[in-house]
Amino acid sequence: MIKEKYTQLPKSRFWYQLVLFVVVLLLIIAIREYISFKLIENGVESYRVQTYLKLIFNLILIIVSCFFINKNGLEIIAGIKGAKLTKWYLLLFPLFYLVLLNLFTMDRIDKDIFIPDISTLVLYSISIGIAEELSIHGFLQSYLINGLEKTKRNVIFSVFVASLFFGLIHLLNFDKGLYGELSQVCYASFIGAMFGILLVITKRIYPLIIIHSVIDFFAKLDSTGLPIKEKVSETMSAENAVFIVLLVLPCLIYGIFLMKSYPLIDGSFATHNQHIGKLH
Repeated sequence: MIKEKYTQLPKSRFWYQLVLFVVVLLLIIAIREYISFKLIENGVESYRVQTYLKLIFNLILIIVSCFFINKNGLEIIAGIKGAKLTKWYLLLFPLFYLVLLNLFTMDRIDKDIFIPDISTLVLYSISIGIAEELSIHGFLQSYLINGLEKTKRNVIFSVFVASLFFGLIHLLNFDKGLYGELSQVCYASFIGAMFGILLVITKRIYPLIIIHSVIDFFAKLDSTGLPIKEKVSETMSAENAVFIVLLVLPCLIYGIFLMKSYPLIDGSFATHNQHIGKLH
């Protein structure tokens, strides 16, 4: 067990690292969307081209996230190394519920265009799981927890800030209309909060990466192989948006239940001999 040693960061360094990471993350997403838009504008709407483009930018985000995690000594809090997986059974609800939810809301799959691109979907889903978990929970959430005073309230605050940020960055796509985007923000925020608190409790990020990848795989099954314009042309009605939010609301409720039912601060979840360096 790791002995708790709390060392609060100087405010200037705390904000510098945080703002720098957020700016870099937003730049990565913005550049990806700009290139995707330019490809569409020039008639390049291939599913594979667009998916591999996103996969490449996911790899960049993975590298950036790992760099920031390592630079700030967050490997243990981020669940990358150190502690063993605890309370693994708590992971069963998000896995089964979200997979079933995606299967329930799935459109008809065209096997003729789906089967040739199944390997592309697998790689892409894995890259999403790794990139989003390392960036949002591995760095952003862990960095906030590491830099704030170690109280249950601050841990919960860090989880919700990271999950809300995760939800809001989905607005950069803005391809589902106003109601669709708002539902996507809620969808991502609710799931992000649940995953964030699961990381705090289970202390390992790898199971969350696997579950995240599996969920995204099933979420994208019905759009696999479709040209990009067919994926982004439909807007969502207010009724459907509310329906989606209600379907994913149990994830937020589950996360709140976990926050109230399990200790979020203990000796193994602490700031360990901080390794904070300056980024140049």
